[in-house]
Amino acid sequence: MIRIELALEIGRPAEEVFDYLADIERLPMWQSSAVETHVDGPMGVGARFSETRRLFGREGRTELEVTVFEPSRRLTLRSLSGPVRVSVDHELESQGDGTLLNVVAEAEPGPMLKLARPLLARQAERELRRDFERLKELLERGS
Repeated sequence: MIRIELALEIGRPAEEVFDYLADIERLPMWQSSAVETHVDGPMGVGARFSETRRLFGREGRTELEVTVFEPSRRLTLRSLSGPVRVSVDHELESQGDGTLLNVVAEAEPGPMLKLARPLLARQAERELRRDFERLKELLERGS
């Protein structure tokens, strides 16, 4: 199991940060490996969406589900299919005019990727940190 944790202070209210995170179709704007996303219906617990990501020069499609949806407080996603089983938990805490965003991502590479686990872990942590820094930048400049 690969586990990555990060905490990030964002100079925007928790409502705005949550709304941006929950707008799944915006993922390609701030996540470097996301190519496209598509959501059928409203966001909430049980909502499902698909995404296409580019990893190691190849594109792969994953189906995901929202398992926790607490506006302005918490958003948790888990994969239902794809080459890597993933869950990502976003917890938001209001801090004055800003937000403390805590992210815990866990991934279980399939048997075909087992040997590449150390490389995957390092790459995933770097990418996750860069992506959430990009999210912070977009939110703080009002994009």
